[in-house]
Amino acid sequence: MLRRGYNYIDGSDGLGHLDAGLFFVAFVKDQRTHYVPMQMAMAKSDKLALEYLKHTGSGLFAVPPSSKAGGFIGEGLFA
Repeated sequence: MLRRGYNYIDGSDGLGHLDAGLFFVAFVKDQRTHYVPMQMAMAKSDKLALEYLKHTGSGLFAVPPSSKAGGFIGEGLFA
């Protein structure tokens, strides 16, 4: 798994609270065997997450492999 975190700051709300956080991007071959088990383990035992972190959303995106010479992106999905 290749996992990378990125900080963001998006100003403040009307009360002066800073809208800032951290989001992660992870690249895995199979989310069922690489990413989901790791997230489940963290959800059960990560005390930092229980007290200080707030999960606001997530997404899962499929990225097809590159094409071969003369082919097209996603060709393997339609073969």
